[in-house]
Amino acid sequence: MNLTGGLHWHWRAWRAQAMWAQTRSDIETWLLAQPVSTDHLILIGASAGWMMSAPWLTRFKTLQTWDIDPLAGRLFKWRHGRTLKARGVRLQCHTGDALTQLPHLLREQPQATIFFDNVLGQIRFQNHSIPQAEKRLHSITQALRGRHWGSVHDRMSGPVISAWPEHALPHTPLTEQGSPDEEAATQAWLGLMGAQSPWLDHLTGSVFPAGTMVTHIAWPMKTQYWHWLQAGWVSPNKA
Repeated sequence: MNLTGGLHWHWRAWRAQAMWAQTRSDIETWLLAQPVSTDHLILIGASAGWMMSAPWLTRFKTLQTWDIDPLAGRLFKWRHGRTLKARGVRLQCHTGDALTQLPHLLREQPQATIFFDNVLGQIRFQNHSIPQAEKRLHSITQALRGRHWGSVHDRMSGPVISAWPEHALPHTPLTEQGSPDEEAATQAWLGLMGAQSPWLDHLTGSVFPAGTMVTHIAWPMKTQYWHWLQAGWVSPNKA
C-alpha cells in the first residue's frame, strides 16, 4: 500500500498547499541549514516533491528521485524540473522500490547523499506486524552505516485540540537524539500543539543513531489531525 501516491494523494496535496505552507517552509529552513557534502543526491520517496525545497535541491549537480508511484516522476518534473534545469541540475526520476534496492544503490553510487522524503514513517503500514516493521527499519539504517544520509519522517500522528490555522505551528530547535533535553522538548512541544491522546507511533523513534541532532516539525495533515515530523542528518562517523 502506498500511502503517499496515486491520483487521490496528489489531488489532496495540491489542494492542501496553503495549509501545508508553514510545514514546507520549516522543512526548507532546516534543509538549507544542513551542509552539503557531495554533488549527488538520491531522493527516496520523492512523490511529486510536494514538501521539498527547490533552493535546497539546486545545491546538487545531479539528482535521482525514487518512488513506487508511477505518477510521481512526471509530477516531480512538473513541479521542480524547470527550476532544476535552469540551475544546471541533472534530474533522473525512477519508478521503483528504492528501499528494496537500497543495498544495490549504495554500492552503485558510493559517494551519493541519501535523503528519505517522508517515507520511513510509512513502513509500519507496509508490513504485517510491528516487529516486522521494526526489523525492516533496522535493516535500512544498518545498510546506511558509513554514509551521509538524512530523513524527514512521521514520528507520531494524532488529534489536536485547535483547528488550523487558529493555532500557530510550533517547532523545536535541534536537540540530541535520545537525550533528556530531547524528551523534555518533545513533551513541551506536544503540549503546545494541543496533542490529544491517543497518538499513533510510526515506529521511527530509533531510526537515527543516539547523539544525532534532530528537530521536530508540525504538519497539519488534516484540520484537527496533525503529524509530528522528525528531521535529522547522520554523518558517516555516526552512521
